[in-house]
Amino acid sequence: METIENADNILRPTPSNFEKLYLAPEQAVAGKLRFTFGNPTPIALAGFLLANTPATCMLMGWHGAGGGQGIANADTGAYFFCGAVLLYCGAVGEWILGNTFPAVVFFTFGGFWGTFGATLTPFFAAVSGYGTDAAGFYDSFAFFLVFMAVLCLFYAIAALRTNICLVIILVCFCVTFPCLAASYFYAGAGVGPATECRVVGAAFAFVASMVAWYLWFSMLLEAVDWPFTLPVGDLSKFIKGKSDKLKSAEHMA
Repeated sequence: METIENADNILRPTPSNFEKLYLAPEQAVAGKLRFTFGNPTPIALAGFLLANTPATCMLMGWHGAGGGQGIANADTGAYFFCGAVLLYCGAVGEWILGNTFPAVVFFTFGGFWGTFGATLTPFFAAVSGYGTDAAGFYDSFAFFLVFMAVLCLFYAIAALRTNICLVIILVCFCVTFPCLAASYFYAGAGVGPATECRVVGAAFAFVASMVAWYLWFSMLLEAVDWPFTLPVGDLSKFIKGKSDKLKSAEHMA
């Protein structure tokens, strides 16, 4: 019995590390699945990074990427098989472990990359279905980006109990998606700074990628028990959860 308890103490993340490993404050869940399965969070982040980082370079037109016009269909396969598939796998793993918040974030971002990939795939006729009315496609797809921005805003608020890195990533997307939506609306109207909005939106998404690379690397170091760790800015101790307040109230009583 003592051996099992000692093993639990060794394997259990400290409160300051839990939010870095799983992107969520620690909550009580049944069983000991976190001692049985590996951490799925780096898998999802790797898929996100391999889809998002090159996409931002194409949208900004770096070194001729995207044909200088923000055409991002060169990595359609990465959107499906890195973005969607790996984010889905990570989301399922988070769901099994009882980490609801990262599971929801990964599932929906996996859905975004799958949607983006499908939009660029001729088989789905997302663009060709409008025939010669390109403006109709631009104005319609822009609303999807608008509501992705709304989703990211709610995520950013919830992430205030996780870590600074995740908050920065989600706040960047709160800027990225409105800018990309504006770019589509301007493109549909045929006037306005469509290119500028696209580049600004992509730039914020690129910043999100850089922070996500740092966060992902910090998780890898934890996974191999590296001698030092990279701080990610634990926020869970600043905003106490409802359960923590209830425990404090019961203790005072």
